[in-house]
Amino acid sequence: MVPAALIDCDGEAILDAARDMVDAMAPLGDDGELNIGLQLGAVFGAAALQGRDKLTILIDDRVASFGLWLEQLVAESTGKHGRGLVPVVGESIDAVLADPEDRIVVTIGDVDGLDRVVAASIPRIELSLEEATDIGAHIVLWEVAIALAGRVLDINPFDQPDVEAAKAAARRLLDTGVPAEPEVTPLAEALATVGAGDYIALCAFIDPGGHDATELERIRLELGIRHGVATTLGFGPRFLHSTGQLHKGGASDIVAIQVVGDDPDDLAIPDQPFSFGRLQARAGRR
Repeated sequence: MVPAALIDCDGEAILDAARDMVDAMAPLGDDGELNIGLQLGAVFGAAALQGRDKLTILIDDRVASFGLWLEQLVAESTGKHGRGLVPVVGESIDAVLADPEDRIVVTIGDVDGLDRVVAASIPRIELSLEEATDIGAHIVLWEVAIALAGRVLDINPFDQPDVEAAKAAARRLLDTGVPAEPEVTPLAEALATVGAGDYIALCAFIDPGGHDATELERIRLELGIRHGVATTLGFGPRFLHSTGQLHKGGASDIVAIQVVGDDPDDLAIPDQPFSFGRLQARAGRR
């Protein structure tokens, strides 16, 4: 709420929307129907158990950046013990249609091209967004739904074991001296392993606001269409604490590609003989 206030958002309207959603998610409505949070959680969990684990989220341009928060919520909460929901945000409709078999699509607000998703008979859920401040309602709704989806998947949505394991591994690396060079797998060899039901995760330690990021987004969508799979793009170190839990603890249907850029302003790590750039390059295989 503090960042919202700093950019002059109507915080009271956001909180009112959240309160209304809480009221709407009583255990049972007057007509006896289950609340929307319970329904969403059940559908998400059941879809994943049936192989539709690529939760593709198409978002109204007014709240497009909400997708970053949803990525972390979904991936970190459900990606463990070899299962989970893969949040796919930012794909084009063409990319979605290239891989319709293992997806469930959720739209938030007005989304261009939805008619093509409907024509392709991809299971979908349409959530309304009348005002941008309705984001408050969606935050509450998604938190409840993903927590309940975890129950369906028989996992604890409130822990992050593989994120903690990665932190421990980083601490061990800092204690061992100069990191060894990572094993490198040629890109063509990695992509040759992509099969039906997989997804490609581009994990990039580059400037997310630079030209390289724009080019990676283009490459991501091209790879998805060419290989007929869902794709994601995350930037380090953010993805280590969000989708990283899913990458490490989720199902083995991932082909991860680590992208490491140059570090013209590399910094030394205090009391270590190597730099942050060297540690970053060692953090994963490229």
